[in-house]
Amino acid sequence: MAAGSKTDFTATETWAYDIDPGREFYPDGRFHLRDSVGVFIWEADDDRLDGANIVVVNWNFVWMPESVFVSGPIWGSFFLSNDGGSWEGSWTGVRDENGFSYFHYVGHGRGGYEGLQLRAWGERLTPDGAAPEDFHGTILETGG
Repeated sequence: MAAGSKTDFTATETWAYDIDPGREFYPDGRFHLRDSVGVFIWEADDDRLDGANIVVVNWNFVWMPESVFVSGPIWGSFFLSNDGGSWEGSWTGVRDENGFSYFHYVGHGRGGYEGLQLRAWGERLTPDGAAPEDFHGTILETGG
């Protein structure tokens, strides 16, 4: 990969198991979560993104009127690793009034992926929180 070049990819992220359920609290009828940690498996059309992704999850949800769904901002950090190296960074997103979720990941490579940056956009178009998420994005060679 030449300096300044980019590689586009698609990927699927599937929940595997929870490491830490985090802390839930309910001020004023809202649903908050802090520091939940789970393991998700990434399968991508670029081998550098295949592997276990440890994700820290936070959210501030409100209950949707006349619905079983919650909506609001979600955010956290991630650490995706495989035999070639690792990726780490942060992510933000939102769960909408239909229970659908949209994500944006920003990260950088470590080890064998040093000097690379990751930009990914994902979505889960079902309210089922255990359903896989579809991602697309770009790996950028930063030249340093």
